Amino acid sequence: MNVDRYRAHAAKLVRNPNDPVALVEQFSNISEALENGRHYLPIARRAYEIAPTELSPVFNYGSALHRAGEFGKAKDLYLRCLKMADADWLPKVLHHCGVAYRALDENEKAADYYQKAYDIDPNPEYLKDRALALLASGRLYDGLKAYEIRRECAERKFKRNGGQLVVQQKLPDGVRHWQGEDLNGKSIVVYHEEGSGDFIQFCRFIPKLRALGAASIYICGPVPNLLDLVADNIAVDGIVPLSGPFDCDYVIGSMSLPWRCGLDYPAVHGRPYFKAEAAKIPLRGKLNVGLVWRGNPAYGQDVHRSMAFSEFCPLFDMPDVAFYSLQAGAPSLEVTNLGLDGFVANLEPMAHNWRETAKLVQALDAVVSVDTAVAHLAGALGKSVFILTTNASDWRWNRRSRKTVWYDSAQVIRQKKQDDWRPSINTVREGLKWMTENERRRVA
Repeated sequence: MNVDRYRAHAAKLVRNPNDPVALVEQFSNISEALENGRHYLPIARRAYEIAPTELSPVFNYGSALHRAGEFGKAKDLYLRCLKMADADWLPKVLHHCGVAYRALDENEKAADYYQKAYDIDPNPEYLKDRALALLASGRLYDGLKAYEIRRECAERKFKRNGGQLVVQQKLPDGVRHWQGEDLNGKSIVVYHEEGSGDFIQFCRFIPKLRALGAASIYICGPVPNLLDLVADNIAVDGIVPLSGPFDCDYVIGSMSLPWRCGLDYPAVHGRPYFKAEAAKIPLRGKLNVGLVWRGNPAYGQDVHRSMAFSEFCPLFDMPDVAFYSLQAGAPSLEVTNLGLDGFVANLEPMAHNWRETAKLVQALDAVVSVDTAVAHLAGALGKSVFILTTNASDWRWNRRSRKTVWYDSAQVIRQKKQDDWRPSINTVREGLKWMTENERRRVA
């Protein structure tokens, strides 16, 4: 937050709390932190009601509504803004129309608005969002092909950040990205892109390179112990350090694998492709369930993706079900803060790396997780997993079905209303109840 700007607008609001410009600017300043967005809806509404014909208050109210999960209302305001926007504002408004349609799962419309924004202002981020809308519409090949724009976005971010490295710039100089050339007798390095869950999801396509004739395949990435787990399960010829040197003909990003190999959704299956020996841990219930409630806070939408541990409490009166925390990092202390240590067994000390985490997941009967890497790991292992997603869920989860083509063992439980987890937890409860009753019948 820009403290000087904050103080300047605060001084204006002390003199006049109905100053629409100061209200808009103050909202814009403090809501940069996404976790604060929903708290400032009343302020944004106040500015809008004071100046309902001025572009900035209308646009900011739309933004506040969107952050509060009122996507339809936000879209209507953005469309109003199109009639008010000058040349400088128009690309931003068009982009936000796309964002609203994307949240409403009207992905073709979203893609059109992103393209219109780019046609006026050639910002590659607009095309990146367009690619995600194509992916969400079920066009895997086209979407991932369009998503190649991410490299240009990364280079732009790299320059804007004064040379701070991001994933796409962590490769040695002089590498050659594979663009469909003949792989017979060639060597290729697959590098981990995006989050750990993305790499777990997309590493399944690495064997396609061998089918295309690659003589040797290597992997690299920023999380060495994840590479170890992948190498245990996917046939590769070795792991190379991210810093290089790369003694290879080509490199390819993990998210480029499907489309570069000519694959679309019909070639995707949800069968398990990881294996792990079950960890030897005391199992205390007839049904043993692992819990994960928060993802990486560095992810831009983590404020919506993650939830408080306390949201799981309605599950805890279920007879014969024992719960285990697979949560990593400081959020694992939320169990302690509620005084539930012991009742929820903490497995974090045993999860030293991804191999050990896979063994722990394998030892359990089911996992309940927000949309983060452990959910992908459970799916890759073929473990029953309930994946809890936001109302405006990620492109890879079909909003019209609990099933997902990516993992046969997964059920995707989507919020009915943004940031309201209660109905989702009730659905999980019914699923666990069915599993418990089925186990009783099996034992009997």
